[in-house]
Formats: sequence, structure tokens, C-alpha cells
Amino acid sequence: MLCGTDIVQISRMAAMAERRGASLGRFFTQGELDYCRKKDGTYRAESLAGFFAAKEALFKALGTGFRRGKWTDVEVAHTDLGAPYYILYGWYAEAVAARTTQPLSLSIAHDGDYAVAFAVGT
Repeated sequence: MLCGTDIVQISRMAAMAERRGASLGRFFTQGELDYCRKKDGTYRAESLAGFFAAKEALFKALGTGFRRGKWTDVEVAHTDLGAPYYILYGWYAEAVAARTTQPLSLSIAHDGDYAVAFAVGT
């Protein structure tokens, strides 16, 4: 079983977005950035923080931290109803497939200045 969680300060992501601008592509896929651009400025940092927390939760669930692959090898997408899920590439896709029999479950929540994510796989 895989289980990981992470919490990220939304204001930290807002500051990162202001400082890094175009280099956000190091951490986020084009799909994730497009999703954030659909939101008004109030929610952009909130979504970035949720995506970042979701990636960290996966790294922790695998027990590796971020030591392999690229941040963009882990992508967060949403169903038509808005539920988040992972799209995995490269080493992360292989690592999860070797350790689980079902797709990972992902939950992301926001409250105040924090976003939290929880990843579970069996």
C-alpha cells in the first residue's frame, strides 16, 4: 500500500509564480498551467499549491522523495466532475505500476492559506 500527504502554503506558491513566471514549467506541466490560467488571480496560486502538494504526496507515498525523473513526470488532471487524478510518466509511472494494482487515489483540499493533498494506492 502507498500512502503520502503534503501541505503547501498558498502564499508561498503565489510568491513563486511572481518570481519564476515562465520557469514554472520546471514544476508544472502545460496542462496544469493551462488549468490555473482558467482561474482568476484569486485561485491561481491555490491551484498551483494543490498541484505541488499532490506531487510531493506521491513522492512521499513512494518513499523516495523527489530523487528521480522530473517534476513534470507527475501531472495532476481533473475528471469532468472536477475530481483530481494523476497522469504519470517515466520512472514514476513504472514505480507506481510495480507497487500497486489499482490507480492511485488523490484528494486535494484548500483552506485559508494552505493546500493539502493525500495520495493512496493499493
